[in-house]
Amino acid sequence: MQKESSMKLLLISLQSNASLVGLKYIAANVRSKGHDACILLAPGYLENSLNPAIEDFVRSYNPDLIGIGLMSIEFYPAKNITHLLKKKFNIPIIWGGIHAILKPEECIRYADYICSGEGENAAVSLLEHLRDKGRDVIPDISNIWVNDNGKVIKKGGTVPEEDLDKLPTIEYIPEYFYGFHKGRIYNFSQNQRLFRRYALYGGTCHMMITTRGCPFYCGYCANAYTMTVFGKRIRKRSVENCIEELKDVKKDPYVIYINFEDDWFLAHDYEWIKLFCEEYKKHINLPFMIRVYPGVLDREKLLMLRDAGLSLVIMGIQSGSDRVNFEIYNRKVKFSSVMKAAELISESKAAPYYEMIVDNPYETEEDEMDGINAMSKLKRPYTISLAHLTFFPGTLLTERAIKEGKVNPEAYLTRYMVNIDKTYFNKLLYMTPYIPRFSVGFLNKSKASRNIVHLLLINILFFVVKRTIEPSVFLFVLARGLNYNVGWTVRTILGNWRAAVSKLLSNFLGRGDIEFDKRLKQARQEMPELFEQ
Repeated sequence: MQKESSMKLLLISLQSNASLVGLKYIAANVRSKGHDACILLAPGYLENSLNPAIEDFVRSYNPDLIGIGLMSIEFYPAKNITHLLKKKFNIPIIWGGIHAILKPEECIRYADYICSGEGENAAVSLLEHLRDKGRDVIPDISNIWVNDNGKVIKKGGTVPEEDLDKLPTIEYIPEYFYGFHKGRIYNFSQNQRLFRRYALYGGTCHMMITTRGCPFYCGYCANAYTMTVFGKRIRKRSVENCIEELKDVKKDPYVIYINFEDDWFLAHDYEWIKLFCEEYKKHINLPFMIRVYPGVLDREKLLMLRDAGLSLVIMGIQSGSDRVNFEIYNRKVKFSSVMKAAELISESKAAPYYEMIVDNPYETEEDEMDGINAMSKLKRPYTISLAHLTFFPGTLLTERAIKEGKVNPEAYLTRYMVNIDKTYFNKLLYMTPYIPRFSVGFLNKSKASRNIVHLLLINILFFVVKRTIEPSVFLFVLARGLNYNVGWTVRTILGNWRAAVSKLLSNFLGRGDIEFDKRLKQARQEMPELFEQ
């Protein structure tokens, strides 16, 4: 039974999947301080009225504060559900997440409060302020901006948590995690099959971070802005703290992967990596994936991690053109360094997964051709992921692009990064790891040099590659990364088949993303006032 002095926080996520690391941290910290919290996933909610199931859920839980976490793509659903909740309830609402950090001036217009920094401790402080002083008293809390009947009161002085071990560890599926599905509310811990429909990788992965922060100042990345909020220093969890979380996660037999979402996992020093590998092999012994930076990939660390269970390495290359990386992306990594890093990943026999940025208005035909030619030289097999260049607020590249009239400043609110343009060069770049190098050379032509043969071949090959060769190569490198463990490979396929089928049939969007895109377009027609700024 709750103590009389405890408070209740309802956290709502509007994203298309159930991998909510940030909200899990906030809920866990609130609960560790003697209060109550629960999480509700309502993917891309763009209905023109509040569904009775959501209304009944809120009324039954009766929270003292509602928190809405949002990435930029969820801005309009957040604006919509906030309006609908305010029509039904007199409960204060706070927005948080990356979009509230990037655009606090915009977000505070619709919420009672916004959190302009990390939310774990700020949420506890706001709950206790509401309990002790009430809603009519303006809180004096770092990170918390206030909308006082239209008057905005800004509060800076953000102090990120320096000791990440002080924060409670998060669970795979907390018992207080709910989802809105087909007009009903379900408890995910009691309906795990439904949870797996919404979770990334079919729920086979536990999403985890061991660090916060990134030292690299890439021109396109929101991290370049968040450095001004959190600083440049990378904050790290101890090995003991990480293993403690993973021991609990491993109790769920459905989890077969750990996905370390750190921007740069190898920021950990040699001693940390060595101890981590020893403890991980002893207590966890599951496959895992990490993200690395090509210019500083350490062979010894990589091979130690591979021996401990590393199965997949995600490496951002962004462009095969040195000019684009240096002059446009402020990414000081020559492609020669990328090739060396790719050689190391190939040597480790972990599955290589390389990320590229496309649809760049600053990229010339020559740049695109240079990039494709460079990528064709990488050691195979490898797989590739393409992302549409998204101009997030506050980044160096966005400021430049807006000043030069290259981009619609609001475009990032309505387009997924994986929703790429179906251009000739995008199709060829995507196929580069999978077709013979002489074919890449033959097709890598400027628009003026192409003929009907090039156009026919690019479309035929793209259809074949996307639906047969690419899945086959990915399956091979994944199986190799899993040391050809049949059980893990089969469970990976079974856990991911829905997502795989949707991406085979679509332009790289997952099923949830496709559904949200459709709702967004429909909402523009039915609720034009929602899109007015």
